[in-house]
Amino acid sequence: MSWEYNRRVKYYETDRMGVVHHSNYLRLLEDARMDWLGDNLITYSELERSGVIIPCVSASGEFLNYLRYDDPFKVVMRLTGFKGVKMSFAYEIINTDTNELCYKGVSSHFFAKDGSYKPYLSFRKEFPELYQKMNELVEA
Repeated sequence: MSWEYNRRVKYYETDRMGVVHHSNYLRLLEDARMDWLGDNLITYSELERSGVIIPCVSASGEFLNYLRYDDPFKVVMRLTGFKGVKMSFAYEIINTDTNELCYKGVSSHFFAKDGSYKPYLSFRKEFPELYQKMNELVEA
C-alpha cells in the first residue's frame, strides 16, 4: 500500500546551482515518514511521550533528476518490511509538474525505548495495537 506526501521545494533547500541540495533528500524522506506515521499509526510526539523512539539504521538513494525551488513534488512511500520491531521503507520523489522520477531511496529503522538505542523487544507485548497495524500496513 503506497502513501503520498505532497508539497513544494522551499528556497532554503536549494544550493548555489539552484537545485535541491543532496543532503535535503533525507529530510524530505523524514518529513514524509513522520506524516505517514501520524496518518497510519500514531504521531511521533505521542510515540515519544510513551517512551518510544525510532532510530534510523540505514538510508540510501539514487538521484535521477533535479528538483528546483518551488517545484511541486510528492514522496510516494511504502512500508516494505516489518519484523517485530525492525522496519524498512521504499521511497520515490516525483516532480508533480513533469511527472519525472527525481529520487529513489530506501531506509531501515527500529522501535527502541527512549535512550536505549536498542530494539524494543517487548514492543509487541506493550503496544499490541501498533504492532498489529504495522503488520497490516506492510507490503506483501
